[in-house]
Amino acid sequence: MHLNEHRRAIRLVAAGLAAAMATIYFLIGAGVLNVGSAEGTDTGFLVIFGASAGAAFLLGAVLLTTFDRRWLWIVGAVFQVFVIWAYIDVSSTRTPAFEPWGVTLRIIQLPLLAALLYLALHRAEEHAPQLIRRSRR
Repeated sequence: MHLNEHRRAIRLVAAGLAAAMATIYFLIGAGVLNVGSAEGTDTGFLVIFGASAGAAFLLGAVLLTTFDRRWLWIVGAVFQVFVIWAYIDVSSTRTPAFEPWGVTLRIIQLPLLAALLYLALHRAEEHAPQLIRRSRR
C-alpha cells in the first residue's frame, strides 16, 4: 500500500468517526439522546449545542473525505483538544458530571484525534521530498 493509499484509508476512517460523532450530537440536539442537565441550561440550549456541534463534526467528515491538507489536520487536532478540554471543564456544572453519551463521544474522539495527529505529522507523498518519490519507482 502506497503512502497516499494509507493516508486515504486513515482519512476515511477518521471521517467515519467524525460522522458518528455528528450523528450523536444531532440526536442530542433533537432530544433523542439524554445527556442529563447543566446548570442554567434549557432545551433550547441543547438544540443549538447539538446542531452546532453536529454541524462542526459533519464538516470535519466532509473535509476529511475531500482534502488532504496538513493545515486542516492541525486545526482539526487543536479543535479536538479544545472539545475534550471543554467537556471536562463543564463537567462540574452537569448532572451527572460524566454521562454515557458524553463518554461515548470521547471514546470515539480519541482515535479521531490520533488520526488527525498522524495526518498532521506525516507528509503526503506529493509533498514529500523528491528523494523519497524517486526511490519508490
